[in-house]
Amino acid sequence: MKKIISALLFALMASTHVFADTAMNQPAQEQGKKLTKQQMKMKKCSKEAKEKKLKGEERRKFMKSCLSGKNK
Repeated sequence: MKKIISALLFALMASTHVFADTAMNQPAQEQGKKLTKQQMKMKKCSKEAKEKKLKGEERRKFMKSCLSGKNK
């Protein structure tokens, strides 16, 4: 009987952890929330950096200037 209860408690704890982890890792848009102005700006700048195939320091500099509005 103790083994059954232990197995049920373990299964309950494991399933709760998986549910909480997947819910927190979803972007705001998938959770049914609207993106903030800053999130939309970050998404746009990130997309541009990806299209330009920027990596590392170049990407960081591009993102900084794009998010500050200097990159037009």
